[in-house]
Amino acid sequence: MKIMIKLLILALIGVFVAPMVMKGPDGQPLISWKDFFSSPAPDDPSPSVSPNAPASPSGLTTVYKWKDKDGQWHFSDKPQDHVQNETLKYNPNANIIQSLAKKEEEPEVVVEPVKEPKTSTEPSLTTVPLTEVPELMDQAKQYQQMVDQRNEMLQQYNTTKK
Repeated sequence: MKIMIKLLILALIGVFVAPMVMKGPDGQPLISWKDFFSSPAPDDPSPSVSPNAPASPSGLTTVYKWKDKDGQWHFSDKPQDHVQNETLKYNPNANIIQSLAKKEEEPEVVVEPVKEPKTSTEPSLTTVPLTEVPELMDQAKQYQQMVDQRNEMLQQYNTTKK
């Protein structure tokens, strides 16, 4: 039990230390000790800004969109030089993902021709002609007798083996 507690403590330490060792896309560690113990500067507005607060006094966020020479679209909050920028303004508090329109389809009507009843002498899968019922009953009785005989043989074998 002590080894499990030690392993659990080691795993928890690893969870907190791993982000300090792992490097982000900029080559710097993902988290540093300063992130845990430093307080934000008084002139830093980021802690007091609510995520639902509008980005500008008008409540709209401005985004610049442009296409590079390879045809790839890019988006930024700053306009790019020497490129034709398209200015987009949107409300960051609005749902900007357009839902798909539900396509109403009419159910397909399949009309099958009326089938004539079978008049063949072969029995179908679900019905048996009345003239063959007595023969089927005899076959079922014979099968039941065979099963009963085998059960008796098994019981005799099991009692003689003990």
